[in-house]
Amino acid sequence: MTVGRVRYDALIPCLTAALVGDVTARLLGATHSHYPQTVLTALDAGLLVKVAVAGVLFGLCAWLFSALTHAIKRTAARWMAWPPLRTAIGGAVVVGLALLLNTTDYLGLSLPLIRQSLDGTGVIALAFLLKLVFTAVTLGTGFVGGEVTPLFVIGATLGYSLGGVLGIDPAWLASVGFVAVFAGASNTPLACALMGIELFGGGAAVYVVVGCFVAYLFSGAGGIYSTQRRESPKHGALV
Repeated sequence: MTVGRVRYDALIPCLTAALVGDVTARLLGATHSHYPQTVLTALDAGLLVKVAVAGVLFGLCAWLFSALTHAIKRTAARWMAWPPLRTAIGGAVVVGLALLLNTTDYLGLSLPLIRQSLDGTGVIALAFLLKLVFTAVTLGTGFVGGEVTPLFVIGATLGYSLGGVLGIDPAWLASVGFVAVFAGASNTPLACALMGIELFGGGAAVYVVVGCFVAYLFSGAGGIYSTQRRESPKHGALV
């Protein structure tokens, strides 16, 4: 089974871009968000299996997000050739959904949903799906520049919801889902696993890695970035 190959010649440019971006943000006064650190979690076969199951669902969620966003984009372009009309109708749909649900929780970045998932305050069971639909409609009808943080929100809320079902601390699984769904949607499991360890500490590092790579394997052949290039397919059995 081929999972992929690392392009070592891309490491230096990527590292340089990351460091320059970090320094630039700090000089401009921007600060990084800080999240609760995961406690040191011993290796446990049963927990690994549960995280792998969650990883499958994280991957399918990533696939659904990508598929729905691209489908809305194709449909909107086909039936509404004038771009301003697409964004106007998309905006009206989003506002209509917010009024129908009588909440603004799923508008914008929805950062409070991340906080509520990670600190154990809690979110409703379908919060991940509602945020997924709101974001897919927004991006699919022409609004650009906003899939990264919403995917973090989708992953964290899905992880929280799955925690109760799988018998895992919901806030703990929310931290895994935070990076795993994005790993599947962007086809970047290694980068997301490292990001998860950076954001939440190394207490659950093995589980974060498992969640990210399983999500990647079950997220389908595509992804959120249509121009992304892969030198080899993920595998031949599941996509």
